[in-house]
Amino acid sequence: MLLFLQFDIDPRWSMPFEDGSHFLLFMCPLCNEIPSFAAYSGGQLSGDYWSRTEGHYFACLSKAGSSESIRLAEAILIAKELFFEPLKDVAEHLPDTIRLGGEPFWLQEPEPVICSCGSNMVLISQIAENYGFDKQPGAPEQPDSFSANQYCLFLGNEVYIFACPRQCDSRAVWVTVQG
Repeated sequence: MLLFLQFDIDPRWSMPFEDGSHFLLFMCPLCNEIPSFAAYSGGQLSGDYWSRTEGHYFACLSKAGSSESIRLAEAILIAKELFFEPLKDVAEHLPDTIRLGGEPFWLQEPEPVICSCGSNMVLISQIAENYGFDKQPGAPEQPDSFSANQYCLFLGNEVYIFACPRQCDSRAVWVTVQG
């Protein structure tokens, strides 16, 4: 698995997650596919839905102070520091952005999600369609990517990442795509 994105929840963001919680998003560098929606038919997700993926990605939101073990990965992507700036209510698609929190800007019909614990899932991040993650010189091309120099998540679709505001489990994260 290749680490694509990580950040800590900052209290200034007014997100309904525990301050200092750590978000991680991994995806297999060889399996550039969308997430399966077989575990979801609308409404409330079933128990431990996070374990019913194809296994080509992993997302979690761990509470502050939890013990995580992250091994050094292959040097495929160029690590970049993220800088966050506040946005007013966004009522349009923003290309080349990674948004945190707020309301999702849906490219198609809204897809609200209810966690298996009964909480309405909250947007933690939205990654713009065809957002590229620069690869290291000499790193292999990603299969089915839109670029020879960048990797993408889930075939380059618009990515919506939701998490349980109760943080009932660190794996209570739902990823959906539109494009």
